[in-house]
Amino acid sequence: MKLTKGIVDRKVALELAPVYVDFAEGNFDKWEQVDKKFGKLKVKDRAITYHEGKFILVKVSHIFIGFPGADGPVVQVSNGEYSWRVDGDKYAYPIK
Repeated sequence: MKLTKGIVDRKVALELAPVYVDFAEGNFDKWEQVDKKFGKLKVKDRAITYHEGKFILVKVSHIFIGFPGADGPVVQVSNGEYSWRVDGDKYAYPIK
């Protein structure tokens, strides 16, 4: 999937969600903070995620609870171009 919509540079991502940027870039000590916010996402919330080396602004399009084999919510996001799951990968972090 080649994303072109909603891509923001690292500087903008840092302004919106510094904890998430730190986590997405490999500081897994931040996972608990990210997971706490991730668990509170609702459909239509705006969020930021990280995919293939890019920070992307998205909207939560669907949340599946009780999905077989999942240890938490299964969250689908969209950038208006594609829709994909973010649970278990780089997650998503709510923004205003």
